[in-house]
Amino acid sequence: MLNDLLLKALNHEIVPRPPIWLMRQAGRYLPEYQRIRSQVSFLELCNNPELAVEVSLQPYNRFNTDAVIVFSDILLPAQKMGLELEFTEDGPRINNLISSDMDIKRLQIPLANEETYPTLSAINILKKEIGEKVPIIGFSGAPWTLFCYMTEGYSSSNFYKAKKFLHSNPQAAHQLLSKITNTLFLYLTMQVNAGAHVLQIFDTWAGILSLEDYKTYVLPYLKHLISDLMPLKTPIILYTNNSHHLLSKISMLKIAALSLDWRCNLQDVRENFGSNIGLQGNLDPTILLTDQVIVREKTKNMIQSIKNWQVGYICNLGHGVLPNTPVENVHAMVDTVFEFANEPTLAFTS
Repeated sequence: MLNDLLLKALNHEIVPRPPIWLMRQAGRYLPEYQRIRSQVSFLELCNNPELAVEVSLQPYNRFNTDAVIVFSDILLPAQKMGLELEFTEDGPRINNLISSDMDIKRLQIPLANEETYPTLSAINILKKEIGEKVPIIGFSGAPWTLFCYMTEGYSSSNFYKAKKFLHSNPQAAHQLLSKITNTLFLYLTMQVNAGAHVLQIFDTWAGILSLEDYKTYVLPYLKHLISDLMPLKTPIILYTNNSHHLLSKISMLKIAALSLDWRCNLQDVRENFGSNIGLQGNLDPTILLTDQVIVREKTKNMIQSIKNWQVGYICNLGHGVLPNTPVENVHAMVDTVFEFANEPTLAFTS
């Protein structure tokens, strides 16, 4: 592979500069994305492999990122399981949410093929388009994060319905989590078979749980999913949000890297985790709303906060790129990372 910085970082090899890609690097802040979105709905875009590939490549073509993440959405597996999914101005909405044992029984574990998931076709096309230039990242939501949407119906800061379901009907909750986990295993496996070099699992809502609930309802299913994916020999990145209180348990997972939000101190996490798990992140995406001088300063500070960033570190945001982000500020962040290879004064020396 011509640019294997990401793969080397995930394998804990020394790199001349941190690899960089951004969550939601393809999205509403890009004018070329807006031109396509003005012609199709969000779901139509996700389900059109050719358009999804075009959108996936937009940030790579513009910024020369060190990876291309396929354009899709974490809720597509929920739709394929039998739920009615739509995207409104306020975000995703599931109209027939899960509220009973019977609802869970009606859910199917769909076949993971290109007919069911056009995303797989998109990855196949991406592989042909970019060849061995940079790695392709496939992804899914985590079992618990999908559980949240499937029982709540929409995005929430607290997911009261999801947590109520969890505590009032724990047996049904485990059944639903198991069904989601099996669905995600098939989906992620086929993404690798289609050509993904790296997988990222988004557990965006893990942080709303207590440590005890995380141990009961999240950790077993993540362990199961990751363990079943291990034979694929594909590095897995886990993203968690607002999860500082969960890190002692997350460290038990056999992942290549942990992607963190801006609330976590990367060096502190590295010291607690040791060198077994790489780190990804974790610039606050609101910093990209400021100006290029601030973006450059904050990006340098973030990287330099990790003593030995040359091993096992991937530069990213702590969440996705915000829709109103100036394109030139993304350029500033990416260019700052590129400059680390040319400025020895920025590098860590032991």
